[in-house]
Amino acid sequence: MAENQSERTRAVIDKLYDAYLTGNTEGMLALMAPDVAVTFNYAGTFRGMAEARPFMTWNGAQLPELTFNVRHKIVDGSYAAVTWDETGKTIRGDDWVAIGVDVYHVEDDQIVEMTCYSDTDKVARLLDPYPGG
Repeated sequence: MAENQSERTRAVIDKLYDAYLTGNTEGMLALMAPDVAVTFNYAGTFRGMAEARPFMTWNGAQLPELTFNVRHKIVDGSYAAVTWDETGKTIRGDDWVAIGVDVYHVEDDQIVEMTCYSDTDKVARLLDPYPGG
């Protein structure tokens, strides 16, 4: 059972990063439960699609030039952790280099929790604060 759940969780996470890497915010949101909890340590927690959609749309536009690399995916049942690094340019034109980890909880083939941990100091220095928060 756990192996099957791990495979299903991995498939959802793979689809999420496929959507992210092609700039498909709606494709990412389609993989999330209606009552999803999306947390970015530098911006807060956004509950449900009414809060998650505007944040995810805004957040995706902050790094218009981005090279994003998934380094490791660790999947155990309905949970996953993904380490990554990225380089690019911010919306302000500043150089951007970051590392982080995203943690997921998947139920019924939908993401119910997504938490992104990254460098909060760097975000505060190089990106504008989320206007909806």
